[in-house]
This record gives sequence, C-alpha cells and structure tokens, in this order.
Amino acid sequence: MIGMSELNLRLGADMTGLWALLFCAVTTVVYGTEPDALWKTYKTNFLAPEGRIIDTGNHGISHSEGQGYGMLLAESQNDRATFELLWTWTTKNLSRRNDHLFSWRWNPDKGGGQVDDVNNATDGDLLVAWALARAGEHWKNSAWSDSARMIAQDVRAKLVRKSSYGVILLPGEAGFTKSNGYIVNLSYWIFPAFRALNRINAGAVWQELETSGLSLLRKAKFGSWMLPPDWLLVEGKELRVAPGFPPVYGYNAVRIPLYQVWAGITKGSYYESFRRYANANSGDLAATVSLENGEAKTTSALPGMLAIYQLIAGTGDLDLAKLSPPYGEIAPDESYFSASLGLLSDFAAREAQSHVQ
Repeated sequence: MIGMSELNLRLGADMTGLWALLFCAVTTVVYGTEPDALWKTYKTNFLAPEGRIIDTGNHGISHSEGQGYGMLLAESQNDRATFELLWTWTTKNLSRRNDHLFSWRWNPDKGGGQVDDVNNATDGDLLVAWALARAGEHWKNSAWSDSARMIAQDVRAKLVRKSSYGVILLPGEAGFTKSNGYIVNLSYWIFPAFRALNRINAGAVWQELETSGLSLLRKAKFGSWMLPPDWLLVEGKELRVAPGFPPVYGYNAVRIPLYQVWAGITKGSYYESFRRYANANSGDLAATVSLENGEAKTTSALPGMLAIYQLIAGTGDLDLAKLSPPYGEIAPDESYFSASLGLLSDFAAREAQSHVQ
C-alpha cells in the first residue's frame, strides 16, 4: 500500500488519480476485540440508557452531531450493541423532516423531551452517514449502507451550492443563504467522510468539496494568528468573518486539523497557523481567540482541544507513521464535547498509523 505521507494533498495536482489512491488508503480499519477503558467511561458519562448522547455542556440536549460522534466511536470500538442503540434513538427522535436529514436539536426540557429546532446541521448529517457507511461495511448490514446512501444523496441535493471557490456546504438547509453570499463553517468539511460517502454515493461532488475546503482554508486566515473563523461569509471571491456571529476562532474551527489528519493530509502549511497559535500560548492556551484584536478569551482550552493540538504538534509535514493517540483520560467533570474531541483524536491517530505500510 502506498504510504499516506507520500500523498500530500496539493491544489492543482491530478486530484482524480490522487483521490482514488487516498481513498484506497483510508479504508483500512483495525478493530480491537474489546472496547477500551476510555470508551467505557465515555458511555458511562454521556450515553443515556435510551440511546442518546447527552451534551453535558449545553443543558443536557442531544443533537445529530453527538449521535454521529457516538456512532463513529461505537463502530471503531467494535461495539455493535451501542451502535444499534444510538442509531435507533436517532431515527426515532431526530427524523422529523420530509427528507433523510436530521433535525439537529432534541431538548429534554421541552414537552418531556422533543425536537425544538427541525433545521438540520450538516456536520451531524455527514457524521451519521459516515458512521452508517462504516458500520454497513464492517458488520455487513446493507440496511445501514442504504441509509447512509440516502442521507448522502440529500446532502448533495439540498446543502451543496456553487461558489467562486467551487461547490460549498451550507451548514443547514435554512438560514445560511444571504443576499450577498453564503455563510459556511469550515469544520463541517469532514474530509474523511467525503471519501467514505463517495464509495456508496459516487459522484464528483465529494472530491469537489474536498478541493473547495482546502482552497478556502488556504485563504480564510484572519487576525494576528492567521486563523480560520468559526463562521465564514463567502461573498464572491471575498472571504469575511460572518456578520452576526462572534468574530472568533474557537470551538468550531479547532476541529479542522483533526479532520485533516484523519484524511491523511500531511502538508505542513495546512497546520502552520494552528501550531503557531498553540506554541505561542502553550502555558495557558485559550479555547477561543478574537480575530479582530488577537486577544485570547479567558476560558482555557478543553482537554479534547489540547489533544488536537498535540496530534498536529511539530514542524513541517506530518509524519503519519509517528502519530500516537494524544488523549489520556476523561476527567470526572469533563464535558461531552471535550471528551468527544479527545476520543476522536485517538481514533484519527490510530487510523492514520494503520494507513502507513
């Protein structure tokens, strides 16, 4: 198998052949025989008996993002029973639309527990579809593969728009198309998911999304740290921090390097600004930083965020063969979001290593 470190993604390269090679590389999965201790703790802390992941840092709500993260982690742990529990709750409670996408938020404090916002969240849809695609192949379940295919088709039909940077993703069906452009969230470009969904719902759009995401990341750099914003306005060729959203880099955009690593993107320039920010503030790294004045906010970076920075630590191009799981343990008071980022960082590191032979 071709080493992933040899397959740096470069805009302007022969993306068709390169993408095919990368896709072959990212389908290798190594499963353990028993769920590890971190996953068991994660389930104890955040998985409700009925099958919903509880966002402990956000009033105990559940959402499509959390269900997708949980399903991905369950599949990675070879934990079919938990995967089925999560998927059953998701279909029963978040399928409140006239398509195969999911209502993004379920509120336990409303009517004994119900959806209180039927709009979708595109990252949640992609995560759930990706988890289903993996599980369908892993456990030879065609129904899960079919469900993944239908979600992917609706993502393509309802959430993809043309722009000066190529096709882009709306963060949700409603609310992100403006008179002067589109509001996007670059952490919704889940690069490894695009590769997996192309297997079950083949189309040029998945490769085009990867290309547009990398193009936007090369340009969308703001403030003294030259970091991407959590929310971005694409207005023709002009890129601006999205009006109406906090002008920060933080809890959303921190996931960008995680997904790049997971996809085997090794070129150092894609990690440079994240590394610079983390290295310069290593003594007291803040969760968010203003893109207007460069000031760090008072809230410290979550342990799961620190795991992402550790995952990409170093200089130059990433050496995937030398990656190691960066996350240690789930602290007693750690939030759902932090623990999810930590476990996903470990997951990404293990898969990246398995691709290098």
